[in-house]
Amino acid sequence: MTMTEITTGNLAKLFGTTSKTIADLAKRGILVSAGKRGRWQLEPSVGGYVRHLRETAAGRGSDAGADARARLGAAQAQLAEAKAKQLSGELVEAAEVEAKWSATCRAIRSRVLAVAERMRDLPARQHVKLTRELRDALTDLSERRG
Repeated sequence: MTMTEITTGNLAKLFGTTSKTIADLAKRGILVSAGKRGRWQLEPSVGGYVRHLRETAAGRGSDAGADARARLGAAQAQLAEAKAKQLSGELVEAAEVEAKWSATCRAIRSRVLAVAERMRDLPARQHVKLTRELRDALTDLSERRG
C-alpha cells in the first residue's frame, strides 16, 4: 500500500480549517507527518483528525475544552436566571432605577425649598437663615457618597 502525502494547505482545505490549525493539530500529535516539512500522511492524518473530533464531541477532549464548556454553561445559566428575574419584576434596568431616583430627589429638593417660601410670614432675617440652612442641608446630602 502506497503512502499518500498531502500538503498543509490542501489538508487545511480538506478539513475546512487553516494552516495554523493544522500546525496546532500536528503539535498535539493528531496528524502524522510524511517526514518532510509541510507534508502529511493522508490516511493516518484523516483518521487522527476524525478521532480527535469524536473525542471532543463526546466530551473526552482536553481539559481546556471541558473548562470552556463549564464556563459557557455557567454563563448561560446566569443569563437565564437574570432574564427570569427581569420578567418577574425582581430585576430592573439600572437606567430605570437611576431615572426614578433622580426624579424623586428633584421632587424632594423642590418640596424642601418650598418650605422656606411658605414661611414668608417670618421676619426677613429668619427667612434668609431658614433658606440658607435648608440649602446647606440639601447640598450636604447631595455631596455624600455611599
